[in-house]
Amino acid sequence: MAQRKTKAQKAALLRAKELSAKRHKKEPLKPIDVWAVAVVEAYEALVRAGWDKDHARWYVEDTMRIPDWIIPNPDFTPYEDEEEDD
Repeated sequence: MAQRKTKAQKAALLRAKELSAKRHKKEPLKPIDVWAVAVVEAYEALVRAGWDKDHARWYVEDTMRIPDWIIPNPDFTPYEDEEEDD
């Protein structure tokens, strides 16, 4: 059986969480940070709306794929060889 956490343990966990969540106020969010926050918020909103976690995760993975500006689509144009074999 799990023991209940004491007030000191809860306070220590809260402090650790707050320290890990801190970021520099002068440093603006990068586009990747904004995209990641949107993904997490969408998932949490679906779960709060009553979706089970598996379906919410599936929906977020299916609709919010990694943007092209993070990993660009490869160029599949035909390869042009400088030296043509005659």
